[in-house]
Amino acid sequence: MASDYAFIRAYCKYIEAREPYLDDLVRRARRENAHKDVYAYDDDAKRWILFSELEAKAEGDAAVAEQVKTIRAIMR
Repeated sequence: MASDYAFIRAYCKYIEAREPYLDDLVRRARRENAHKDVYAYDDDAKRWILFSELEAKAEGDAAVAEQVKTIRAIMR
C-alpha cells in the first residue's frame, strides 16, 4: 500500500469509503500535486480541504474534535 496522502487514506477509512473512491481521490491529488495535508475534495467549492482546516474547526466543536481524534488514531 502506498503511503502518500495519509490524511486522504485515513479519512476514507473513517468514512468507510470504497477502495475505488480512495484510489480515485489519491490519483487526483497526485495529478493535481495537492498539498500532502489534504483529506478531501470539495466539489462545490472546487478545492482541496486541508486537514489543518478540520483541526481548526475542532477547536470550537466537540463532534469535529472527536472526528479529528479518530482520524489521527487511524493514521497510527
